[in-house]
Parts: sequence; structure tokens; C-alpha cells
Amino acid sequence: MQPIMLNEQAIVNNLTEDNVTRMWASRTTWEDEQLYIVLDQGTTDIGHPASLVVKKFQNENPALQVDANVKYRYKSEMILLVSNSHDNIIKVIDLIEREDAIMLVYGYPVNGSLRSWLHQPMDDRQPLSWPQRRLIAIGTAKGLHHLHYGCNKPIIHHNISSDNILLDQNCNAVITNFDDACMHMAGLGQPLPIMGVRPGNFGFAAPEYGNTASHMTEKVDTYSFGVILLELVTGRMANGAGGDGNLAIWAHKVIELMAKQPEKFESVVDKRIPDQARYIDDMASVFRLGVDCTVVDPQQRPSMHMVLKRLHRLLGCRPFRGLLTRL
Repeated sequence: MQPIMLNEQAIVNNLTEDNVTRMWASRTTWEDEQLYIVLDQGTTDIGHPASLVVKKFQNENPALQVDANVKYRYKSEMILLVSNSHDNIIKVIDLIEREDAIMLVYGYPVNGSLRSWLHQPMDDRQPLSWPQRRLIAIGTAKGLHHLHYGCNKPIIHHNISSDNILLDQNCNAVITNFDDACMHMAGLGQPLPIMGVRPGNFGFAAPEYGNTASHMTEKVDTYSFGVILLELVTGRMANGAGGDGNLAIWAHKVIELMAKQPEKFESVVDKRIPDQARYIDDMASVFRLGVDCTVVDPQQRPSMHMVLKRLHRLLGCRPFRGLLTRL
């Protein structure tokens, strides 16, 4: 594939207030960082303008030149992404340097965030079918599996949420927003340093973020992914289910009841999913996996290697009544 040739000056000229976006949810708020969505009319080798996301790094005082702090922030993110290319991880396709700012240019999956498809008014769009949701689950799992196992050093994302999963035109999942991501120098299963780690998005963040006595490992990403699975099956928001306002807590209560009355599982499924009876086994298996990923004890959560293996093995392979019991 030929590299995309970008019209850098046209991109810079389009970084206006009209194009500012809060496309993904970050736990790190820098007043001197902005996201923009632009069309690069000068793109070649594509045949049509490319939709791009541009992340602009600059000093708090835009009149000042780029300093060491700005360079450190952009380099940290660029190194994580450029050296770890994967179909289910957002791609940095260009770097634009000016005296007063540095810009990372990403390819933009044009179908918006998973959150917008699950929780915002649909307008003229059709709701996501179960095959599409299954594709999103597997794609997100593959992306996380690559971060944990496919890089020179494991990368922990720290901020998986339906805001930070974008969809392309074929509903393939793309993991975005690496503001809080870090290399796990000690290796998988070893404690992560807690200093500097901010609380995650409520509903998606593993409980150990709020417990300084708890060891934090890569299983924080497993927990957040489990919440994604629960959202895909139920259509409920991560922070809006039941009296607890927490989807994972609600799902653990529900699974205990449904182990005795599995026929009531249909009442949990997102009513907008077409042809539910055909896919009820798949949905039950994914719900069970979502519950297993969100147990409080991180040591009891499956690794992303096991999660991906279970997704491939479980979907469509077991009778319905066995799917809501622990594997």
C-alpha cells in the first residue's frame, strides 16, 4: 500500500474552533491540547478527501514556542502508537511540527463512537445488530490482546470505554485515546505503579483505582472490557443501571437470579437488537463473560488472552441454559 500524502498546511489551516471535537473521553485534561476533525482535501492515493483526527499539542500560552514538556507528551503517545500498529488500534499517519505547536494526525474511523451507537438517539440509523455487536466485541478484544501481548513491553490502556472505541464503515472496532496508556515495564501480572494514575470513567473503571492498598495490574483493562460486553448485550449505560448506578454491580446481581431462572434472560437483552431469538445463546455467553471480567478481585478476572479465546469458543457453541453458569 502506498503511503498517504497529506497536505500538511491545509490541515493546519483547518484547525479552527468550528472543527474542535471531544470525540473521545480522556481522564487527563490539558488546556493546551485540542482534538480536531478535518477533511484533508489534498490527500492523494485515496480518490476522495480523508477524514482525519488531529491532536494539537502546544504551550498553555500559545504565543510561546514548543518546550520540553510538550515534546515529552506528544512523544510518549506517538511512541506507543507508531511502534504498535494493529487493525483495531487507531493509527498515527503523520506528524506536523511548527514552532508553536506539534500535531499528531490520526486516521479517523468515520462511524463515530460505540457510545453514540448504543446510547444516543439513532435518527435514521438502524440499531446495531447482534453480528455487528459481536464483531465489535471481538475487535476490541483483539486490540487489547495486542497491547498486552503483542508489543515489546505490555501496554496498559487505563481508559477503555464506549467513548473510546470508534467504529469504521464496517463496524470494526478501533481503540483510541492513549492519553493515560503506559508501558508495563515489570511485565504482565506484576503490580503497576499507582502514582499519577487518575480515577477512570465512572462505570468503566476497575475498583482497584479507588483502593491504594490493592495491586493494580493489566486486569484493569479486562474489567473495562467486561463493561463494554455488558453494554453490548443490554444496551444499558455503564453508569446508569439499577439503583447502584453501576452496570457491572447490577449484572452480578442479575446473573445470580438468572442462574435459577435462565428463561428470564431475554428481559435483560437490548430490545433494539433485531432477531433476538436467533442469537440468544451468543448474547448469554457474552453476558456471562462480561460478568466474569468484572469481578472485584482482579486475580479472578481472565487475562485478555483467555478472554479472546473464550469469545471465539463460546459464541454459538453451548446450549442456552448452560451459558449463564460460571465456566
